[in-house]
Amino acid sequence: MEELDAWYDSFEDETAPELTDAQKQMSKQRLFNQLDQLTSEQPKKRHLHLVRYASVAAAIVLLIAGITLFKPSSKPEIKENQLALTPDVAPGGDKAILTLADGRQIVLEDKPNGQVAAEGNMTIIKMNSGMLTYQGSNKNRSIVNQLNTISTPIGGQFQVVLSDGTKVWLNAASSITFPSQFTGNIREVSTTGETYFEVATLKNGKEKVSFRVNTGGQKIEVLGTQFNVNAYGDQKLYQTTLVEGSIRISQNKEAKLLKPGQQANISLEKDIINVSEADVEKAIAWKNGLFKFDNTDIISLMKQLERWYPIEVVYEGRITNERFFGKIDRNYTLSEVLKVLQLGQVHFKIDDKINANGKRKLIVMP
Repeated sequence: MEELDAWYDSFEDETAPELTDAQKQMSKQRLFNQLDQLTSEQPKKRHLHLVRYASVAAAIVLLIAGITLFKPSSKPEIKENQLALTPDVAPGGDKAILTLADGRQIVLEDKPNGQVAAEGNMTIIKMNSGMLTYQGSNKNRSIVNQLNTISTPIGGQFQVVLSDGTKVWLNAASSITFPSQFTGNIREVSTTGETYFEVATLKNGKEKVSFRVNTGGQKIEVLGTQFNVNAYGDQKLYQTTLVEGSIRISQNKEAKLLKPGQQANISLEKDIINVSEADVEKAIAWKNGLFKFDNTDIISLMKQLERWYPIEVVYEGRITNERFFGKIDRNYTLSEVLKVLQLGQVHFKIDDKINANGKRKLIVMP
């Protein structure tokens, strides 16, 4: 492994453009995956040495061929299907709309830091970090609930601290509806898309005040915990991943209790809850500013890009069966991300024109 790493690093020189860490990681992961596939077969005993040596030889050939994937030429050849570097598409950012109980809408990215509105006893403040907070008193329990909604567009994300201290992160094309001030013994919110919660523990006397999340037909009940909910309307599967604490998930008449590190998968077609061990890092990568791919197919991968960049993905020719592994920073422009993905034998072209929805067409080709 040390010799292979040294050989891999030896191909970097001053004449070639420097690659990003994400590009190196994707390329290296791809090559090692090919090695694993070639050496994982169990040959018959009488052919053991021959097949073993053949596999190693084939692996070396693949590594040598693969070296061109992560060592770009200083003078790249122009091809018809080469990724167009311009015009580029910028990544998403902190963008959201706050809808107050009276119907007023506030574009949060346009607002300076400081107070943006008030609801009941609550003052709504935009912090220097771009986070929205509800500050005030929860002592007046007689106040009628006033529902607010925060929604993010495609290419948007946002964070809000609710009146009880619960922190919520919203991914792109997501929303949360909540009372500006919680009252009673139950705190209840509704969400769409993908959200991450750090639920604050709250007591009413000696009893803990429960927290409920309603999304896509499923209900999540918690007392104080951290979890991620992925429930986009264009998916056939909803996923809830528990980071710490305990949550109870119910869908119609079925209910399951999750432990930290577990994930509940709800199939909308079968209306069944399946609980399994989760890749927590992958589930919350978006919250940490990353795309994380782990045996991800091209269609699922493109769905993530469509939510973060203003693009419309179309496919030409055969759709690749290639699987993708690795991490990419969500702050990269679209062309930077596509350069990394092209290491997986997929090619892309960005259309110059912007359609009626304000999106550019991204063509995926074999």
